[in-house]
Amino acid sequence: MGITTKHLLSKATFCMITSKRMNSYYTGKHASRYNRTWRTFLQKTLLATLSTIDVASLQQRASTRERPLRILDAACGTGLLLEQFTHLLPHAELYGIDESQAMLAQATQLLRDRPHVHLVQASLGGGETAGLPFALATFDLITCTNTWHYLKDPAATLAGLGRLLVSRGQVVIEDYVLRGFPFPRKAFERVITYYDPQHIRLYTLSEAQTLCRDVGFQVVLTKSFKIDLFCQGWVLGTLPG
Repeated sequence: MGITTKHLLSKATFCMITSKRMNSYYTGKHASRYNRTWRTFLQKTLLATLSTIDVASLQQRASTRERPLRILDAACGTGLLLEQFTHLLPHAELYGIDESQAMLAQATQLLRDRPHVHLVQASLGGGETAGLPFALATFDLITCTNTWHYLKDPAATLAGLGRLLVSRGQVVIEDYVLRGFPFPRKAFERVITYYDPQHIRLYTLSEAQTLCRDVGFQVVLTKSFKIDLFCQGWVLGTLPG
Protein backbone atom coordinates (compact mmCIF):
# COMPACT_ATOMS: atom_id res chain seq x y z
CA MET A 1 0.00 0.00 0.00
CA GLY A 2 1.31 3.49 -0.87
CA ILE A 3 2.10 6.09 1.75
CA THR A 4 -0.97 8.17 2.53
CA THR A 5 -1.22 11.93 2.15
CA LYS A 6 -1.11 12.32 5.92
CA HIS A 7 2.27 10.63 6.08
CA LEU A 8 3.66 13.05 3.51
CA LEU A 9 2.36 16.24 5.10
CA SER A 10 4.08 17.97 7.99
CA LYS A 11 2.38 17.76 11.39
CA ALA A 12 0.46 21.01 11.62
CA THR A 13 -0.68 21.36 8.03
CA PHE A 14 -2.39 18.15 6.97
CA CYS A 15 -5.86 19.56 6.28
CA MET A 16 -5.60 23.00 4.67
CA ILE A 17 -3.39 26.07 4.53
CA THR A 18 -5.26 29.36 4.10
CA SER A 19 -3.53 32.22 2.31
CA LYS A 20 -4.18 35.88 3.16
CA ARG A 21 -3.09 36.87 -0.36
CA MET A 22 -5.96 35.24 -2.20
CA ASN A 23 -6.80 37.11 -5.37
CA SER A 24 -10.46 37.44 -6.31
CA TYR A 25 -9.53 36.63 -9.91
CA TYR A 26 -9.22 32.98 -8.92
CA THR A 27 -12.43 32.82 -6.92
CA GLY A 28 -16.14 32.65 -7.67
CA LYS A 29 -17.25 32.95 -11.27
CA HIS A 30 -13.69 33.58 -12.48
CA ALA A 31 -12.62 30.18 -11.19
CA SER A 32 -15.67 28.43 -12.63
CA ARG A 33 -15.03 29.97 -16.07
CA TYR A 34 -11.26 29.71 -15.99
CA ASN A 35 -10.89 26.70 -18.28
CA ARG A 36 -13.23 28.17 -20.88
CA THR A 37 -11.74 31.66 -20.74
CA TRP A 38 -8.15 30.48 -21.11
CA ARG A 39 -8.72 27.27 -23.10
CA THR A 40 -6.25 27.94 -25.95
CA PHE A 41 -3.65 29.36 -23.58
CA LEU A 42 -3.91 26.32 -21.31
CA GLN A 43 -3.78 23.83 -24.16
CA LYS A 44 -0.56 25.30 -25.52
CA THR A 45 1.22 25.81 -22.21
CA LEU A 46 0.34 22.43 -20.74
CA LEU A 47 1.27 20.62 -23.95
CA ALA A 48 4.69 22.30 -23.86
CA THR A 49 5.07 21.28 -20.23
CA LEU A 50 4.24 17.64 -20.92
CA SER A 51 6.66 17.54 -23.85
CA THR A 52 9.52 18.63 -21.57
CA ILE A 53 9.09 15.89 -18.97
CA ASP A 54 11.47 12.94 -19.22
CA VAL A 55 8.73 10.33 -19.12
CA ALA A 56 11.04 7.44 -20.07
CA SER A 57 13.23 8.11 -17.05
CA LEU A 58 10.18 8.17 -14.76
CA GLN A 59 8.87 4.91 -16.19
CA GLN A 60 12.29 3.31 -15.73
CA ARG A 61 12.37 4.44 -12.12
CA ALA A 62 8.87 3.10 -11.48
CA SER A 63 9.84 -0.31 -12.86
CA THR A 64 12.76 -0.74 -10.47
CA ARG A 65 11.16 -0.12 -7.08
CA GLU A 66 8.13 -1.11 -5.08
CA ARG A 67 6.52 2.24 -4.32
CA PRO A 68 4.74 4.23 -7.04
CA LEU A 69 6.02 7.47 -8.51
CA ARG A 70 4.98 10.61 -6.68
CA ILE A 71 4.29 13.74 -8.72
CA LEU A 72 3.48 17.22 -7.46
CA ASP A 73 1.83 19.91 -9.56
CA ALA A 74 2.61 23.14 -7.68
CA ALA A 75 -0.14 25.71 -8.31
CA CYS A 76 -2.29 23.10 -10.03
CA GLY A 77 -5.27 25.40 -10.68
CA THR A 78 -8.27 23.48 -11.99
CA GLY A 79 -6.31 20.22 -12.25
CA LEU A 80 -5.92 19.96 -16.02
CA LEU A 81 -2.26 18.89 -15.88
CA LEU A 82 -2.97 16.38 -13.12
CA GLU A 83 -5.72 14.92 -15.28
CA GLN A 84 -3.18 14.46 -18.09
CA PHE A 85 -0.85 12.69 -15.67
CA THR A 86 -3.56 10.16 -14.82
CA HIS A 87 -3.30 8.97 -18.44
CA LEU A 88 0.43 9.45 -18.98
CA LEU A 89 1.54 7.78 -15.71
CA PRO A 90 -1.60 5.97 -14.53
CA HIS A 91 -0.05 4.28 -11.49
CA ALA A 92 1.57 7.38 -10.02
CA GLU A 93 0.46 9.07 -6.82
CA LEU A 94 -0.49 12.62 -7.83
CA TYR A 95 -0.50 15.67 -5.59
CA GLY A 96 -1.77 19.14 -6.43
CA ILE A 97 -1.49 22.32 -4.38
CA ASP A 98 -3.11 25.65 -5.09
CA GLU A 99 -3.75 28.84 -3.18
CA SER A 100 -7.35 29.15 -4.39
CA GLN A 101 -9.99 26.98 -2.78
CA ALA A 102 -12.32 27.75 -5.69
CA MET A 103 -9.79 26.49 -8.24
CA LEU A 104 -9.24 23.37 -6.15
CA ALA A 105 -13.00 22.82 -6.15
CA GLN A 106 -12.86 22.71 -9.95
CA ALA A 107 -9.95 20.27 -9.77
CA THR A 108 -11.83 18.09 -7.29
CA GLN A 109 -14.76 17.86 -9.67
CA LEU A 110 -12.54 17.01 -12.62
CA LEU A 111 -10.59 14.35 -10.72
CA ARG A 112 -13.37 12.98 -8.52
CA ASP A 113 -13.00 9.42 -9.82
CA ARG A 114 -9.19 9.32 -9.52
CA PRO A 115 -8.30 7.82 -6.11
CA HIS A 116 -4.56 8.43 -6.48
CA VAL A 117 -4.97 12.21 -6.69
CA HIS A 118 -4.59 14.30 -3.52
CA LEU A 119 -5.37 18.04 -3.45
CA VAL A 120 -4.20 20.46 -0.76
CA GLN A 121 -4.72 24.20 -0.38
CA ALA A 122 -1.31 25.83 0.06
CA SER A 123 0.80 28.70 -1.28
CA LEU A 124 4.21 28.56 -2.90
CA GLY A 125 6.83 30.53 -1.03
CA GLY A 126 10.31 30.25 0.40
CA GLY A 127 11.70 28.25 3.27
CA GLU A 128 13.00 24.72 3.41
CA THR A 129 10.14 23.20 1.41
CA ALA A 130 8.97 26.26 -0.57
CA GLY A 131 6.23 26.82 1.99
CA LEU A 132 4.58 23.50 1.15
CA PRO A 133 3.39 20.92 3.70
CA PHE A 134 5.33 17.91 2.41
CA ALA A 135 8.28 15.93 3.68
CA LEU A 136 11.74 16.27 2.21
CA ALA A 137 12.70 13.95 -0.65
CA THR A 138 9.10 13.01 -1.48
CA PHE A 139 8.58 13.63 -5.21
CA ASP A 140 10.01 12.21 -8.42
CA LEU A 141 8.64 15.08 -10.51
CA ILE A 142 7.45 18.59 -9.67
CA THR A 143 5.75 20.81 -12.23
CA CYS A 144 4.95 24.50 -11.94
CA THR A 145 3.03 26.13 -14.79
CA ASN A 146 1.91 29.72 -15.43
CA THR A 147 2.92 30.75 -11.93
CA TRP A 148 6.50 32.05 -11.93
CA HIS A 149 5.32 35.66 -12.43
CA TYR A 150 3.51 35.51 -9.07
CA LEU A 151 6.53 34.56 -6.96
CA LYS A 152 8.18 37.10 -4.67
CA ASP A 153 11.42 35.13 -4.51
CA PRO A 154 11.51 32.46 -7.24
CA ALA A 155 15.07 31.46 -6.33
CA ALA A 156 13.99 30.60 -2.77
CA THR A 157 10.92 28.78 -4.09
CA LEU A 158 13.00 26.73 -6.52
CA ALA A 159 15.51 25.84 -3.82
CA GLY A 160 12.66 24.66 -1.59
CA LEU A 161 11.11 22.59 -4.38
CA GLY A 162 14.50 20.99 -4.93
CA ARG A 163 14.51 19.73 -1.35
CA LEU A 164 11.17 18.02 -1.97
CA LEU A 165 12.70 15.94 -4.78
CA VAL A 166 14.14 12.47 -4.48
CA SER A 167 17.63 11.98 -5.91
CA ARG A 168 17.67 12.83 -9.63
CA GLY A 169 14.09 14.06 -9.51
CA GLN A 170 12.85 16.53 -12.11
CA VAL A 171 11.44 20.05 -11.84
CA VAL A 172 9.69 21.41 -14.94
CA ILE A 173 8.81 25.12 -14.96
CA GLU A 174 6.64 26.89 -17.54
CA ASP A 175 5.51 30.48 -17.86
CA TYR A 176 4.97 33.22 -20.41
CA VAL A 177 6.47 36.54 -21.44
CA LEU A 178 5.34 39.34 -23.73
CA ARG A 179 6.48 38.93 -27.33
CA GLY A 180 9.00 41.62 -28.10
CA PHE A 181 9.82 41.76 -24.39
CA PRO A 182 11.28 43.77 -22.71
CA PHE A 183 10.47 46.92 -24.74
CA PRO A 184 6.86 47.44 -23.50
CA ARG A 185 7.51 45.67 -20.23
CA LYS A 186 6.65 48.34 -17.65
CA ALA A 187 3.44 49.48 -19.32
CA PHE A 188 2.30 45.93 -19.98
CA GLU A 189 2.98 44.80 -16.43
CA ARG A 190 1.08 47.77 -15.02
CA VAL A 191 -1.95 46.68 -17.04
CA ILE A 192 -1.56 43.10 -15.81
CA THR A 193 -1.30 44.24 -12.20
CA TYR A 194 -4.48 46.29 -12.54
CA TYR A 195 -6.48 43.16 -13.43
CA ASP A 196 -4.35 40.68 -11.49
CA PRO A 197 -2.94 42.31 -8.32
CA GLN A 198 -0.88 39.23 -7.40
CA HIS A 199 1.26 39.65 -10.52
CA ILE A 200 4.85 40.60 -9.64
CA ARG A 201 6.97 40.39 -12.81
CA LEU A 202 7.55 38.39 -15.98
CA TYR A 203 10.73 36.43 -16.62
CA THR A 204 12.32 35.67 -19.96
CA LEU A 205 13.60 32.17 -20.64
CA SER A 206 17.17 33.44 -20.34
CA GLU A 207 16.41 35.00 -16.94
CA ALA A 208 14.75 31.81 -15.75
CA GLN A 209 17.76 29.73 -16.84
CA THR A 210 20.13 32.03 -14.98
CA LEU A 211 17.96 31.85 -11.87
CA CYS A 212 17.94 28.05 -11.98
CA ARG A 213 21.70 27.82 -12.41
CA ASP A 214 22.31 30.32 -9.62
CA VAL A 215 20.34 28.08 -7.27
CA GLY A 216 22.40 25.07 -8.36
CA PHE A 217 20.00 23.38 -10.76
CA GLN A 218 21.12 21.80 -14.00
CA VAL A 219 18.99 22.97 -16.93
CA VAL A 220 18.64 19.95 -19.23
CA LEU A 221 16.03 21.12 -21.72
CA THR A 222 14.50 24.45 -22.77
CA LYS A 223 11.78 25.39 -25.23
CA SER A 224 10.10 28.56 -26.45
CA PHE A 225 6.70 28.47 -28.14
CA LYS A 226 4.16 30.91 -29.50
CA ILE A 227 0.97 31.34 -27.51
CA ASP A 228 -0.71 34.19 -29.41
CA LEU A 229 0.06 37.56 -31.00
CA PHE A 230 1.08 39.04 -27.66
CA CYS A 231 2.56 36.24 -25.57
CA GLN A 232 5.47 33.84 -25.94
CA GLY A 233 5.68 30.77 -23.75
CA TRP A 234 8.80 29.15 -22.35
CA VAL A 235 9.47 25.94 -20.47
CA LEU A 236 12.56 24.38 -18.96
CA GLY A 237 13.37 21.00 -17.51
CA THR A 238 15.83 20.89 -14.62
CA LEU A 239 17.62 18.51 -12.30
CA PRO A 240 19.02 19.51 -8.90
CA GLY A 241 22.80 19.93 -8.93
